Amino acid sequence: MEEVAKHTSKSDCWVVVAGQVLDVTKFLGEHPGGELAILTFAGKDATEEFNMIHPPDVIGKYAPDACIGLIGGGGVVADASGAPSGGGVAGGIPMEEVAKHTSKSDCWVVVAGQVLDVTKFLGEHPGGELAILTFAGKDATEEFNMIHPPDVIGKYAPDACIGMIGSGGGGSGGAVAGAPAAGGGGGITMAEVAKHNSKSDCWVVVDGQVLDVTKFLGEHPGGELAILTFAGRDATEEFNMIHPPDVIGKYAPDAVIGKVGSGAPAAAPAASGGAAAPLLDKGGHGKARDWSKNEKNRQMRMQGEGRIHGWFGALCYMVLGFMKEILFTIVPQKNITLSNDRVGLTRSAMFLFIF
Repeated sequence: MEEVAKHTSKSDCWVVVAGQVLDVTKFLGEHPGGELAILTFAGKDATEEFNMIHPPDVIGKYAPDACIGLIGGGGVVADASGAPSGGGVAGGIPMEEVAKHTSKSDCWVVVAGQVLDVTKFLGEHPGGELAILTFAGKDATEEFNMIHPPDVIGKYAPDACIGMIGSGGGGSGGAVAGAPAAGGGGGITMAEVAKHNSKSDCWVVVDGQVLDVTKFLGEHPGGELAILTFAGRDATEEFNMIHPPDVIGKYAPDAVIGKVGSGAPAAAPAASGGAAAPLLDKGGHGKARDWSKNEKNRQMRMQGEGRIHGWFGALCYMVLGFMKEILFTIVPQKNITLSNDRVGLTRSAMFLFIF
């Protein structure tokens, strides 16, 4: 941090986010929130403030070349060109390279554009090794964001990041791997999307997905106008500035009606099993759980009345709850004596029921 603290000016600005050291000098003028928002934390750790208002993949999307190394006791480790050491190469690490590291002794995964070497972390993962090894050599961003807060990597595995995903070529012109190709074969054309720009028929595009948000307008916490402003248009940049990446799956899973494309017949799908194969597509290998409906189903359970409706149902469930607590109080207790006297315990349970 002593080294980072030296770079605090508009012409030389470094900040730390989730254990990564970012040189954001060139990005200052492009920041939607203005230069001052970044310069306030120049030479400091801005992780907490950053995570309050940004989704976890925003650095990989909009400033993939800003990461120059990881924070540590010995300062930032960088080569002569300024690229981070530890496996990162100019232009990022290609998915083809990541796909080679799929074993327990050599395990890499991609999360939000970052390539993580989690080999040493496997034994420490609270969810077990298998939860990580399932995605070894693949992009686990979607599944990771479903169950982890955005700062978890910086907190528990800050040394795991070895670089950013990219084409692997020289320079910074390589496109970030995994980004949806604009205007790909098949799909819905932007010209078609542009026709649906009214309150009664509203489509928007987010991350290459075409969303019919007509029914969702009245439910949007930010009001209808916030969505209608982008009706018939691509709202990806503005959407990602203020929303976490899993918000569509949580609150409007039925809004996705297709992908943006040229409208021409799509090319034949690639064979399954490769590094780029979608991780949630289980094909014919049994039933796949649709976690996107998890929050919606939970809300339905919490707001519902159960199978028995009205005040009578509430009374029945209350009695059942009391009886369950009584049984759990009496049966599992380990105070059995030779006489098997449970009078005191039963009396206590009856008092619990009455009062």
